[in-house]
Amino acid sequence: MSIIERVAELLGPIERPKSRSSGPGEKGGIPDLDPIERAVGELTERFGFPEVRKLTAQPEAKARLARPSSGPTRTLKVDRDHLRRQSMITPDGERSLIAESFRRIKRQILENVANSKPGAPANLVMVTSAMAGEGKTFCAINLAISIALEMDHTVLLVDADVAKPSIPQVLGVEAEKGLMDVLLDRRIDLAEVLCKTDIDKLTILPAGTAHQHATELLASDAMRVLLQEMAERHRDRIVIFDSPPLLAASEASVLASRMGQIVVVVEAGKTSEEALKNALNRIESNKIAGLVLNKGEGPGLEYGYGGYGYGAK
Repeated sequence: MSIIERVAELLGPIERPKSRSSGPGEKGGIPDLDPIERAVGELTERFGFPEVRKLTAQPEAKARLARPSSGPTRTLKVDRDHLRRQSMITPDGERSLIAESFRRIKRQILENVANSKPGAPANLVMVTSAMAGEGKTFCAINLAISIALEMDHTVLLVDADVAKPSIPQVLGVEAEKGLMDVLLDRRIDLAEVLCKTDIDKLTILPAGTAHQHATELLASDAMRVLLQEMAERHRDRIVIFDSPPLLAASEASVLASRMGQIVVVVEAGKTSEEALKNALNRIESNKIAGLVLNKGEGPGLEYGYGGYGYGAK
């Protein structure tokens, strides 16, 4: 019995949406993150995660936050037709199973933000997976667009998969400088590399220039200061990070240590129990906002996407 099946036993029957494709050549991925608190104890006990560490502000961070922000310097036009071809949410799209599924996910995320506890800022949200190809970027972008439709929140979508960035390509936009450039050159202000989009309330931060010491840069004091700026400059902002896979890149574990919430995407029929266990052992249990079962389908099943949510903060 796989770990997903064991989680399913804990949660009991869950209504799942009908199958749909997420893009050319691959099965779709709509997760369902209904919070099921009774699974928390079982999973936490099984994996034995350490407690979340509290991040503290330093003088440099306070100085950066005190600077006036000019805001993003350019606006990118998102290719909505390109999004539709990938079965992704669009702001002007009709009510759909995809949109409804991500509404459920964001409700959990926003509830955790509203009821945040001491520690890393709850509005810093990382979307990751154990291995590549499980649908984390699909989920990160759809979650960001869904939150952008909220009345009371704005979204910053960060392409933190710095070795293999893909957010600009999926959105159908072009981007140059980004996260790595800000970390490498402190003369570059964050506002200079932010890209406002024509999706109201959605801004993106590209990965920027590739660097061989990306892990060290993400673990640096400069990154800590930058994250604090992202979290605190705009109180209504939710920051979504499309992270590298936990088992494929060391950057993911470093980034996870500084997040307030983590969503883990698991591909049905592909991710082994051992791989998932190893991935979960690299992050802290009380940061997990949800475990998402992605690309699930089978004979006689009236769904293509299912998820098991647990770990409400």
